[in-house]
Amino acid sequence: MKKKHPKLIRFGIPLFEYQALDVIGPLDVIAGTSIALLKQYDALGAIPKGLSEHGLELEFYHISEVANKTVPKNLELENLDVVATTTTAECPQIDYLLLGGPMPGFKLSEEMNAFIRDRVAKNEIKTIFTTCTGASVLAQTGLLDGKRATVNNGMIEMARQMYPAVNWVDKSEKVNWVIDGSIWTANGACTGMDMFAHWLIQQCGEKLAKFQFEALGYHPRGADGKLLDL
Repeated sequence: MKKKHPKLIRFGIPLFEYQALDVIGPLDVIAGTSIALLKQYDALGAIPKGLSEHGLELEFYHISEVANKTVPKNLELENLDVVATTTTAECPQIDYLLLGGPMPGFKLSEEMNAFIRDRVAKNEIKTIFTTCTGASVLAQTGLLDGKRATVNNGMIEMARQMYPAVNWVDKSEKVNWVIDGSIWTANGACTGMDMFAHWLIQQCGEKLAKFQFEALGYHPRGADGKLLDL
């Protein structure tokens, strides 16, 4: 019987002034399950036999507006320059979107807004993920209207005023991330990692996910904030 080849999974990450951990943290949670990386571990005898067969074939696309492709975007909080790997015009078909969290007053460009709405309208996006204030960015596209969502706890009241069509979770509910259909929202960078851990377990199973968590020295929590029993 032929081995089943892993399906290519493409993540698109719009590039703007988000907090670095909002994006890097969640991506690192899943990046260690890359089939290419696991095969290297396998060749070194560093992982149990057969574990690499459960890996994911991952590609990450950091997307800028057309005019900004070669212009570094400075993530001001960390003073980190990031350069896009593609543009709204050149980006290939993607399966997932991840929106990190910028300052509350951030306004999404019309070009990026149109790009996100267009890709969703084409039904190519399986899931949109947001972390921290990233939900307020997605709200600007109208795609969160009528959806249950969370955002950074310090911004909930502001978000209600700015985007009243969204069903924002109240702080009293004490829920760190929310799933409403194809939209997953987390209220912070670290809770975003927990949310991606949940996704990873669904995608490749608990055995490989647990290996990846241990490699990071990381123990994910559920939406209720309690450590998962892994």
